[in-house]
Amino acid sequence: MYYIGMDLHKQDLVMAVEDEQGPVGRVRRIACRDTDAIQAAVERWRPFRAVVEASASYRWLYDLVLPLGEVILAHPLRLRAITAARAKTDRLDARLLAQLLRANLIPTAYVPPAPYQRLRDLTRSRARLSCGATLAKNQVHALLARANVHPPLKTLFGPRGRRWLAALDLGLSGNLVRDELVRRLEHYGREIAALDAHLEAVASEFPQAEALEVLHGIGRYSALLVVAEIGEPERFRNARQVGAYAGLTARVHQSGSHEHRGGISKQGSRWLRWVLVQAAIKLVRRDARLAAFYQRIRKRAGRNVARVAVARKLAGICWVRLRRWQREQAAA
Repeated sequence: MYYIGMDLHKQDLVMAVEDEQGPVGRVRRIACRDTDAIQAAVERWRPFRAVVEASASYRWLYDLVLPLGEVILAHPLRLRAITAARAKTDRLDARLLAQLLRANLIPTAYVPPAPYQRLRDLTRSRARLSCGATLAKNQVHALLARANVHPPLKTLFGPRGRRWLAALDLGLSGNLVRDELVRRLEHYGREIAALDAHLEAVASEFPQAEALEVLHGIGRYSALLVVAEIGEPERFRNARQVGAYAGLTARVHQSGSHEHRGGISKQGSRWLRWVLVQAAIKLVRRDARLAAFYQRIRKRAGRNVARVAVARKLAGICWVRLRRWQREQAAA
């Protein structure tokens, strides 16, 4: 058995190989665009186990090498905790990955199946557009506040509000900034509508999303985003793990008899964390038990902490519903 460590970058990757006795051959650097050379390089060492660190661009390499042997995705944060060293180069990183793989010390990360990965790409793109639209709206409100202008309409970005905004004279620079923000909002609106239509078409591939849509504050898009980010429910053992995956659990530093709990870790799926917090704001208006929980936390720790606490509970609720749906389908 050979053990291959792959240090992946945007333009190239560095590959190191070891067997049971230690390093084998030389460390190679291969351009990412030369996929034939990458395949030839790994085929030389079959049978093998390969490891690549999870990054924004790992998926193509994972799919390329997987048909040829076993591929493990390394968890980047946990890996850094193990591999902290004074000297750091691409060649050393590749060698170290191979050594850790040979010793079975690689902290693994989850690789979503291809359908979930495609859904993630769509829902995350939709989330980025939604965040961009929110930022543009906030900038419009800031522009009006600087000019001491107060909108006469409750909904500024509806048809009537847009007409009022277009007729408003904010001076030369103010008008230019306003027009650019309005065009940006129109762009976001068109792109969001196009993605929503596509998500509606692929929703039939993920019927488990209907188990989440019964929750107030979670619509079709939000449900699909939660399904995409959680992936296969069985990979979590309990609801707390789901909250930790969303980065909604507190940082803990404990030494001896002293224990300090800080803010939430914000490690994991930031898009899952984002949609859960957004849904939590709406859910407490309808769910009496969560509303009472929210009020208890709010009195003790403030509104933001209470909102995050509800989002953490909502993460567990979503996971339980998805796991129950999956088991019901398996038993049917």
